[in-house]
Amino acid sequence: MSEAETVEETDEVTVAVAETDEIRALSRDCIHRHSAYAAVGGLVPIPFFEMAASSTIQLRMIAKLCDVYGIPFSENTIKSAVATLVATVLPASGVGLAATKLMRRVPVVGTVFGLIAMPSFAAACTYALGRVFAWHFARGGTTSDFNAEEMKDRFKNEFAEGKRKATDFVKGETKTTSAKTTGNAATAKA
Repeated sequence: MSEAETVEETDEVTVAVAETDEIRALSRDCIHRHSAYAAVGGLVPIPFFEMAASSTIQLRMIAKLCDVYGIPFSENTIKSAVATLVATVLPASGVGLAATKLMRRVPVVGTVFGLIAMPSFAAACTYALGRVFAWHFARGGTTSDFNAEEMKDRFKNEFAEGKRKATDFVKGETKTTSAKTTGNAATAKA
């Protein structure tokens, strides 16, 4: 292989890595932005309207992720996959939903619950959906070959991570704060 061929091949690899990094960054930004939108939608005090708002935001996010990865978007296929995945983190019966509706009616406590729990749930759910679909698309998957049943465990893990991030955000904690604290502790030990 000549030096010119080696340089050309290296340039192609560098461009591919840069494109991959750019796609990853666009995907991450899209997921975080739509998770924030879903959290705001969760603040709506009208029962079921917050779910409709979150669903719309989630579908919009997945459509944007399809654009980022250059994949055709199929709303009907995505709707059934989203419903399957979200059902994995909702209570198995309507008891959880009924308890949530009752809790929101209790003065003060219900308001606090509505201002924290619903936005956190919506944000975590949107985050998990975005991460699962982005992971699938990054591996060459499409909307037509997405298997929600196979993704349930990954979704549950991403949902747990999304809940942790939403809780940290509500508490006012960020990665940079904890990283600076960790860095300062390491410096102090040295």
